[in-house]
Amino acid sequence: MRCPHFPAGEIREVPLQELLCHEEIEPARLHQLIQQAQNNAETIEPILVDQRTKIILDGHHRYHLFKYLGREKIPCCLIDYQADWVEVHSRRPEFTVTKAEVIRRALSGDLYPPKTTKHVVHWPPCLECGITSE
Repeated sequence: MRCPHFPAGEIREVPLQELLCHEEIEPARLHQLIQQAQNNAETIEPILVDQRTKIILDGHHRYHLFKYLGREKIPCCLIDYQADWVEVHSRRPEFTVTKAEVIRRALSGDLYPPKTTKHVVHWPPCLECGITSE
């Protein structure tokens, strides 16, 4: 159920050139997505993006899929990355991952290897109606 009062998680079309990656991708996974999307490009799930910096938090492979498909704008779920209800964890023990490091890597182009980060969003309940935005 989607809360009508909840401003976070807004889905908007964002120009592809405004988005920044913080991770590399796995070419084989991208190829698999391209094959799956040939007939269903309109049903591709939006990517998760920080509303301030336009850094991709989840959906790097989908971003590259949209790019491959020639889309100029792509659907993005925009959230406040600095909110305490957004967490980031490392999937690789050899990498320390923090929000600040994700931002640094995206802005500098020093990308993490594929599938290094995992972002978890704990949607807060709406103070007006008590439901979450999920």
